[in-house]
This record gives sequence, structure tokens and C-alpha cells, in this order.
Amino acid sequence: MSVDLESPLGFATFVANTSNHRKVFVPATFNMSNILKSVARQESLDIVCDKDFYELEAPEATALEYKERCSSVKTAIVGGKGSASSSIFKADSAVIDPYTL
Repeated sequence: MSVDLESPLGFATFVANTSNHRKVFVPATFNMSNILKSVARQESLDIVCDKDFYELEAPEATALEYKERCSSVKTAIVGGKGSASSSIFKADSAVIDPYTL
């Protein structure tokens, strides 16, 4: 699942963040490498993503690079069920059902 502005979770998060004058990064592609490389350019404090993306284990060759690029993210809103942990993001995460919010 790619979370974008057409999904209830992506749109609700975008509206909530913009109303509070916070920049949010909502990835709208399925290419995980492109997403991780663009997080630093966006300089967003928040990210909205699905659980598979958040729990992604990066290859050893790129793991350090991705961790550095994603270090600006402080909050992650993760679409899924259960709990989530990430080796790339060192953000506070909230896991919510993307269909019922």
C-alpha cells in the first residue's frame, strides 16, 4: 500500500499538519529507494507511510546513508495494525488503521 493524498489516512494527516503549520511528507510512489532519498530534500518533521515501508530493513551498503537522510523525521504515522519499529527512522511512531482512522 502506498499512502498518498487520495487515501483517507494521507489526506487526513496532510490536513491536520497543514492546519498546524507543520510540514508533512506523504510519499506517493512505490519506489522505496526514491522515497528514502527524497525525505532529506523535503526537510519534513513528519512522515506518513505504511507499516511495510516503516519496518523496511535497508541493505547494509545503504543503511547508514538512509538513516542520515531520514534523521530529520521526528514523528511517523504508520498505516497498519499492531506495533511498528524501524531501523531507519528514529521517530516517535503511531500505528493506526488506515481505513478507519
